[in-house]
Amino acid sequence: MKLYLIRHGETVDNVAGLYAGVRDSTLTNHGFEQARRLGEYFAKNEVHLTRIFASPLTRAFKTAEAVLKAQPKSADATDGKSLDIVKVPDLIEQDFGYYEGKPFYARSDPKRTGRETDHEKHKNDPGFVDVESKESMAKRADTFLDRHIMPLFHEKEASGSVVVVVSHGILLSNLWRRLLLRLPRKSLTIVPEITAARGTLVLEHLGGWSNTGYLELSMSKDRAAAQAVSTAASTPPAVSEKVATLPTPVPPPVADGNAAGPPETAERAKAGTKVLQGWFTTILAIDSKQHLVGLKRQRGGIGRLAHDEGQKKLDSFFKRQKTS
Repeated sequence: MKLYLIRHGETVDNVAGLYAGVRDSTLTNHGFEQARRLGEYFAKNEVHLTRIFASPLTRAFKTAEAVLKAQPKSADATDGKSLDIVKVPDLIEQDFGYYEGKPFYARSDPKRTGRETDHEKHKNDPGFVDVESKESMAKRADTFLDRHIMPLFHEKEASGSVVVVVSHGILLSNLWRRLLLRLPRKSLTIVPEITAARGTLVLEHLGGWSNTGYLELSMSKDRAAAQAVSTAASTPPAVSEKVATLPTPVPPPVADGNAAGPPETAERAKAGTKVLQGWFTTILAIDSKQHLVGLKRQRGGIGRLAHDEGQKKLDSFFKRQKTS
């Protein structure tokens, strides 16, 4: 089973430097093009979706739509039914409360973010609404996993499934950490190209998601199948053109860097989380942006404008009209 955790495309609030959590910021023209490129990249590499979940906020849902639209018609179906995007409110971004729609605050204290410093000044102001807590986000991530993802591992057709989740940067980081609690550490491997490029990795903190960047996981019920992923990944593209992301072999399982034992044990027990015994997970890509290679922002500020589905590309105005 393949699992892709994808962040939405660029938004007007991203380019304006505004906090947008539950605020419904729309995609820019450049952001829409990022999403379209991602969809085409998946289709070209035969990534055929069987499930697609998305935050109901416009920026995430429109990104999911662009990915789904690019799917081959024969692949855009499950059991003979058209594949639909499942909107899940639990996938909405962190609520920034008082800071929604406000500009990013410059860092004045090296030990605190600009927002954290400002929080101390305004937290007691009348009408102040605090930022959503980490506990609240963890609860939402757990709810999504328990209701929508974990049941998939128990389905007979789990093998061969390709599941896409389109959400937001902070929520995805929380979602990954909650999923990690469900995975046996000794079953985790990571392709060496990632460690070669990024150095030492802390599994709980893989880094942020770029716009339309994605985390790609390959999950298998048995070790032999996991080795098959390793073999396919190590095959040069000239021999196998079906390699979707990182054509590199899989090394031994990654250590969590804590000699005293896995730090997640107590948290897992506290949350009552069950481990997916017998499943082997390979991390194939972290914040992958291969689909964006060569993509340039439209000039003249056009790329930063809100995307309008009714607008036409410039070259469409110069195409010769068909004559009867």
